[in-house]
Amino acid sequence: MRTQGTFRGSLPGFAEVRALGESFGTTAGVDRATTLRVVLVLEELFTNTVTHGYPGDAAGPVWVTLEGQSGVIVITYEDEASPFDPLAHTPPPSLTAEEQAPGGLGIALVRGLCASASYSRTGDRNRLTLTVTTSSPGPG
Repeated sequence: MRTQGTFRGSLPGFAEVRALGESFGTTAGVDRATTLRVVLVLEELFTNTVTHGYPGDAAGPVWVTLEGQSGVIVITYEDEASPFDPLAHTPPPSLTAEEQAPGGLGIALVRGLCASASYSRTGDRNRLTLTVTTSSPGPG
């Protein structure tokens, strides 16, 4: 199963992204815990794009594709913000939250929720491809 959407990169726009994630989970028969992990990953990525990637009121586009494969959900998340690999800026796991400088904890959370994560710059888009392991049979 596969679904995708294009969204306006503004904080109120996340309601549509959330709806896409929840609808996908329901339609694909994925357990609620996995669906919530997918939505949390999308929320962190979307918030970072809106807050840091699109300055001021730029509200550029965000593309989300969710695909159910055997035992995993593959999330492809793209934006047209300046080139930036958030995975290269993940804080070292040895630091506690108190030792960590501001920033980066959200991406550490995303990495912790995902079985794998990769970044590429494709044309004028930042592309993150992430996999979330399902807790129940679900898609595939």
